[in-house]
Amino acid sequence: MKTFLTNCTVVDCTGNPPQSNMSIVVENDRITELLNGVTMSEAKVAERVLDLEGGYVLPGLWNVHVHLGDLIPDPQLLLETESPIDYAIRAGRNAMDGLRAGITGLRIVGEDHYADFAWKRAFDAGVFVGPRIFACGRAMSITGGHGHGTLGALEVDGPFEIRKAVREQLKYGADQIKLMVTGGVMTEGESMKESQFLMDEILAATEVAHQKGKRVCVHAWGAEGVKTAIRGGVDTVEHGLLDDEAVELMVQNGVYYVPTLNSTQDTEKILKGRLPDFMVEKALGAAEAHLKGFQKALKMGVRIACGADASPVTDHTLLEIEHLNKAGMTEMEALVAATRTSADLCGVADRLGTVEVGKLADLIVLSANPLQNISNIRKLKMVLKGGSLVDINPQEGQADYRKFFF
Repeated sequence: MKTFLTNCTVVDCTGNPPQSNMSIVVENDRITELLNGVTMSEAKVAERVLDLEGGYVLPGLWNVHVHLGDLIPDPQLLLETESPIDYAIRAGRNAMDGLRAGITGLRIVGEDHYADFAWKRAFDAGVFVGPRIFACGRAMSITGGHGHGTLGALEVDGPFEIRKAVREQLKYGADQIKLMVTGGVMTEGESMKESQFLMDEILAATEVAHQKGKRVCVHAWGAEGVKTAIRGGVDTVEHGLLDDEAVELMVQNGVYYVPTLNSTQDTEKILKGRLPDFMVEKALGAAEAHLKGFQKALKMGVRIACGADASPVTDHTLLEIEHLNKAGMTEMEALVAATRTSADLCGVADRLGTVEVGKLADLIVLSANPLQNISNIRKLKMVLKGGSLVDINPQEGQADYRKFFF
């Protein structure tokens, strides 16, 4: 099908200024032309002409730190009582809601029951309409380390067990590998700053993953753990209480940074989110160092991508983009983090993440300019995935995700 999108301003997220009075030609699933203005003769050759009424066209948004089945808080104790089938259904609903909010790309960084692989296959095959998924399978922690007992995390020790676990994820189709290198907020009885995996274990993981051409991402809060992970060859750092040396190492080694700012910076969410006291204490206690480290990374040119690390995906992706802006990124920088850089982190910047000729037509249309106010990303008019229109209207009779599960 040939689709003509006309009367719009294009924010292509390459870093270039917006282009007004534009038309976009989409043939099947790809962008084939970007035209200034439009003539009726050009529009007549299209099977579908959509007047965007001055709307703003951007690439679809991304969230590259997602656990589809995560529930914090979990008042119904679903993570302890639900079946794998119930879990998988809930995870898929979370993903599909995200697409209807304009989030067209997700990197899943640790999931139980291999639900991420199942939903990736289902969306790719068109069994359901959902975002593009890049999956890590089961994350890995040391015995008793961060995340043990949650979201299917594997407890592994030593380079031999690590190699086996990495190869197992690759066997099931992992796009990237996830390691829990330090303590964190959600696991009781550990410090966020404590290092857990050792250098020989990290090296074993990166050697096996890189041999297969796959990247390794790491949960790492403490700066010493971040530096050990980078020296061990990892490709992306999640969270990060970064010091100067850690930032320098990230720049030198081309490491991506996914800061998940809302996990420490959104005081209202943290205080009103019915979290256990130990989580609240850790998150708020790390807020200042987290912000300062992010700002150092931004100043030094570290490649920063957008990841929220919280569900529902819909709410927290948009919230994280707003926090990137609030913490020091310009509106354009925040949008690039949530589009081009996130696609690049997933290794698909050649076909996704910007509005350019030849790219897949994963597009959103906003009614107001996000470069004037980043919260205008919430004013969604239209979503296309691969050139196909996505129904963004609430489905009559469908339960609200947050009210039903939280």
